[in-house]
Amino acid sequence: MSPLSVLDLPQLYTKPSAKALLDTLALLTSAPSSWDYNADPDTKDGLDLDTQGEVERVQIDSEGVARYLTSIVSNSLKWIPDEEVKEEIWNQASLRLSERSGRTAMGDLNRRFTIPTRDGSFELNIHEPALTGDDLGLKTWAASYLLAKRLHLFDLIPPGQRDKARVLELGSGTGLVGLAMAGLGADVVLTDLPSIYTNLARNAKTNASIVEQNRGIIRTGVLDWTSPHSCTLFPEDVVDTNGDGDALSEKFPLILAADSLYSPDHPQMLVNTIAAWLSEDVDSKVIVEFPYRAAYLPEIASFRKQMTMIGLQILNEGEEKGFDDWGDASKDEDALVTCWWSCWGKNLPGQDS
Repeated sequence: MSPLSVLDLPQLYTKPSAKALLDTLALLTSAPSSWDYNADPDTKDGLDLDTQGEVERVQIDSEGVARYLTSIVSNSLKWIPDEEVKEEIWNQASLRLSERSGRTAMGDLNRRFTIPTRDGSFELNIHEPALTGDDLGLKTWAASYLLAKRLHLFDLIPPGQRDKARVLELGSGTGLVGLAMAGLGADVVLTDLPSIYTNLARNAKTNASIVEQNRGIIRTGVLDWTSPHSCTLFPEDVVDTNGDGDALSEKFPLILAADSLYSPDHPQMLVNTIAAWLSEDVDSKVIVEFPYRAAYLPEIASFRKQMTMIGLQILNEGEEKGFDDWGDASKDEDALVTCWWSCWGKNLPGQDS
């Protein structure tokens, strides 16, 4: 079926009903593109935008949509008597415009992610506040989504294992990777900076039931890489860092991190933190995934070098493609990123580095 033209939508000169306009604006909802490269855009493979109710998706030619939405925002809609309904129409039209201006122009989002398992899948609900300032951890990045979907392939939780895998996630952001690991049945501690913690704790609380159903455990805390040996955990019902917490003391046989290198200082800081919290077990592992962004390629090279200096070596690695949703990924080539994932283990005496 060919896409509808803007001219097929209710035209304002015909004085369409409020319901007709609201239904049309619902059809124009622009969910973020799937971050899977080669994914079917109609299915949004694994990613959806939380909406009120189910809306039948109709393809609409993007040509002229922004102008159509602007005409609604600027129209008095004087044939619609209900002032509250008119406000809702203007609000929805404004939201549709902001969605087409890229992620930075959008407000809060609630996203649903489907995470594959060895024998099925489960769904996580992730909240992203409106992006302000430099809090990049308030957005879910392509590398995090790709790593969350890849975790089950590492066989980190063997079938029938009684003791839960203990996992620490560094730079958790919105918590997608750590929550995915917990949803696979692990005992996971998610950590980030104080400015990120409130949203991280909110997402942990939102997904607590699905994690519990899958026999996982989640805890959240603050860990600043400038003080790599100090981590404070907060109770489940605490969503800010103003109260007292408990110092984390245990070390972990598995550490996760995704898309956390965007400063020349970060590689050394991240590796120092890994060294502080990785257990001495010979089979301890670190799994990371970072995008190959041109500006930060030196950071990846530095990370690799620093990891070897603390006695770790790459056990397995690969590349995969995905999209970051700063704009329309179908039109913005810069949204397509190649991500490098790697699994690191101990470089034991007698092993080749």
